[in-house]
Amino acid sequence: MRSLWFTGLLAMLFASAAQEVSTGAASADTRNSATESPVIAEPPYYSLKQLKQWLEREKQRAQARVKALEESGAPLDPATRRKLEEGPEYAEALWDYLYVRAYPNDFVDWLAYIRAAEHRDQMAGAFFPAAGPRWEFIGPRNALPPYRTYFGTAAVSGRVNAVAYDPVNENVYYMGAPQGGVWKTTDGGLTWQPLTDHWQFLQVACIAVHPTNPNILYVGTGDFQGWMRPFSQGIMRSTDGGQTWQQLGATVFRNLCVSDILIDPENPNIIIACTGWGPYQGVAGDIWRSTDGGETWTRVSNVSAIWSDLAVSARNPSTGVRYYYAVGHGNPGRLLRSSDRGQTWTALSPPFGFGNHRSLRVATSPINPNRVYVMSGDLSQVWVSANAGNTWTAMNPTVDGGFYQAWYDATMHVSHDGAGNDVLYLGLVDLVQWTQARGWRSIGLAFTNQANIHVDIHSMAINPRNPNELLVGTDGGVYRLTYTPSTGAVSSVGLNATLGITQFYAAAFHPTDPNRVMGGAQDNATPRANGNLNAWRCIIGGDGGYCAFNPINPNIQYGSYQYLNILRTTNNWSNASNITPNYGDDFVAFIAPLTLHPAQPNWLLAGTNYLWRWNENTRTWDARLGNQMLTNGRLRAIAGAPNDANVIYTGGDDGQVWMTTNGGASWRQINANLPNRSISDIAVHPTNPYKVYVVLGGTGTPHVYRCDNTLANTPVWVNISGSGLTGLPDVHTNSIALDPAAPDTVIYVGNDVGFFYTLDGGATWRNGTQPLGLPNVQVNTVRVVPATGYLMAATYGRGMWRIRLPLTPTGDVNGDGCVDDSDLLLVLFAFGANNAQADLNRDGVVDDSDLLLVLFNFGNGC
Repeated sequence: MRSLWFTGLLAMLFASAAQEVSTGAASADTRNSATESPVIAEPPYYSLKQLKQWLEREKQRAQARVKALEESGAPLDPATRRKLEEGPEYAEALWDYLYVRAYPNDFVDWLAYIRAAEHRDQMAGAFFPAAGPRWEFIGPRNALPPYRTYFGTAAVSGRVNAVAYDPVNENVYYMGAPQGGVWKTTDGGLTWQPLTDHWQFLQVACIAVHPTNPNILYVGTGDFQGWMRPFSQGIMRSTDGGQTWQQLGATVFRNLCVSDILIDPENPNIIIACTGWGPYQGVAGDIWRSTDGGETWTRVSNVSAIWSDLAVSARNPSTGVRYYYAVGHGNPGRLLRSSDRGQTWTALSPPFGFGNHRSLRVATSPINPNRVYVMSGDLSQVWVSANAGNTWTAMNPTVDGGFYQAWYDATMHVSHDGAGNDVLYLGLVDLVQWTQARGWRSIGLAFTNQANIHVDIHSMAINPRNPNELLVGTDGGVYRLTYTPSTGAVSSVGLNATLGITQFYAAAFHPTDPNRVMGGAQDNATPRANGNLNAWRCIIGGDGGYCAFNPINPNIQYGSYQYLNILRTTNNWSNASNITPNYGDDFVAFIAPLTLHPAQPNWLLAGTNYLWRWNENTRTWDARLGNQMLTNGRLRAIAGAPNDANVIYTGGDDGQVWMTTNGGASWRQINANLPNRSISDIAVHPTNPYKVYVVLGGTGTPHVYRCDNTLANTPVWVNISGSGLTGLPDVHTNSIALDPAAPDTVIYVGNDVGFFYTLDGGATWRNGTQPLGLPNVQVNTVRVVPATGYLMAATYGRGMWRIRLPLTPTGDVNGDGCVDDSDLLLVLFAFGANNAQADLNRDGVVDDSDLLLVLFNFGNGC
């Protein structure tokens, strides 16, 4: 009862705020003034400067919400206070994500991503290994949450933008993720299979299933909800249940996100699709219609907007008419209706008024052809119309599920209870239900220690066979809810045990055990496997960040969450302590770097705009080493020299690279000849502390550079990104690792379109993504773990992976994919020498065993 009272009070405060800032808004059901302005504006995604200003205003709003509740005497439990104080947390993560990809510009060049993916796919045809190791998915699986509040009790996975039922087979569902593609279950969610790892991009916004032929699927692409990939490859259609796909409308839709798809129930060849955000600033979306199952499209809207939602009414039994509805963001916000199956559209007088409006959703009654609902996240309001949108009545939600973040979490669907009454579901941060009998109530209980599901609701689908069952897509995965109208009970089942869509920011790996790993994840804490890759558990909480294993005593581990809050365990997370220092006025990235020094693993290095050092022996921090500010922005990369504890390198998101040769007592800047881009990662040669590699973010420049002598008066940086189709794609690059067996020639790189490797020091590069079995996904971390023989990768949307080294087929000395005479000659000419290329078994010498490897595998891959 306390939580319901609190959320009711919060809703009243929002309504009060709305009246204060909305000109002439005397009551919630009369908000039709042309002079009215929304309470909460949507983030200005296209400008990093404007987005930063918006964030500062939203933080102030969050503080004001908490203050108003305190002054009202409302008892604030810690969980509720924290969620309110966080305010626009996802937008902070988004700004952090976009900034390093835009720098030094104010916006990200998303068209460069399309070019980069095309480049990657052309590389695959030129160098396709016919034999050799393959990437292996290792998790998370069965990742139990760190605690119940915000997370619920079931296993979690990652953000879900779309869910859909098969209309015929009750055990078949589909879901779509922002960078994880489309997945299918045939056993009611017990197990899932990915269907689209080969797509050029994996961002999904919506899914529609043919009403009578469930083998036909339409998938709208682009991350409309989260804006981390605000561009699309059009609509992908399958006619065989997701086994094969055809691309539709990409050119017509101009690469804008396809935010929703509606299939006509009587004539499924009629399809309506709407588009929203896109890669171009100032270019809004449209409503499109196809009468031939998506083969061709016609623009049917006479106005453009950021179209966010479509709905179709129940069929009028007398006239046969179904009303179609569409809502769109912009100035003004749009509400359209069609009575001829989407052929023509009429603008309705919207209940949310005129002016600039955002976070709009629309839903229809499944039993009353004239009843339609509209939601405005800006105004914290839901309206209902009983006459197909001609007039409206405000429903005045008494439970606020998180309207303040409706620019990220917003979905609304209507079902019925089997007795002629509508049941409305509103997905915001929390999941809220309205029924005629019980009014408004939280059924997600997200802000309480009785949470049923993960917070942040992005998608819903009503079971076409059972109106009291629904699928819900959240930041933590997919859940199935069942509502019992007679008692009001709501039960939930998590369906995420085998759903591999976790978005890892960073990861760390046990030095000797390949089954002990952990990584910081977007809104899913820090998932870790402790020896069993089929049973993970999330630790710490929040948005997980960088983490580390102590290689000498791996029971000593470190983890972090947003803004470099750091926890430490000495007993493998049986318990942990918070060791976060007071950073004062330092600048700290949302996900800030944290690493152990490889030559002195008792030193934990943490980056703000300074470098901080934790000493495991003294259990104290050395603040701001050398008192030297190392960037005008925020540090993004830290690396210690593996053979010299005094040598440390740092990289900032303003392109600055600094080094110290005396453990941080003094520093020198060494990036004079590097392009002005954010520094994403640094790798130091294992035996030469002054030979270093860096990878750069953004676009419009090469992305991998090497310096052979950082002690030089003017260090020289050499571009080793390659050129043409044997060069790396021009796209934001996240991570680099040197193969310790051949650090001068074998290098691994993860970037925003996949994984790449070179066998010749960067002269030529190969696509190691789909050709080696890795989905076409953003790769944030690549690391070699010598004692296990694995190269490890953490992705942002498809979980964690590993592959056995070496990558080339056994016996393939020159790495051309074919074991032939040239490989035999290379071994013979290097016989007896310490030649990294010809030393196939990596024992330090080219000898009989290497020769036998070539002979035994002769002809493979040819």
